[in-house]
Amino acid sequence: AMIEKILEGKMQKFYSDVCLLNQVFIKDDKITINQLIQQSIATIGENIQVKRFVRFAL
Repeated sequence: AMIEKILEGKMQKFYSDVCLLNQVFIKDDKITINQLIQQSIATIGENIQVKRFVRFAL
């Protein structure tokens, strides 16, 4: 049971770093990109989908 919890935590950390929709919003670290999109959908009343994104490396 303890190993499962450790693995679950590590997987959540991995996905929050790798998956765009699970990453924290840079301007408000209390919400994720997915939560930001859901808030925007509620405000605007239109469906929003991420079709593609570009990752820049410096």
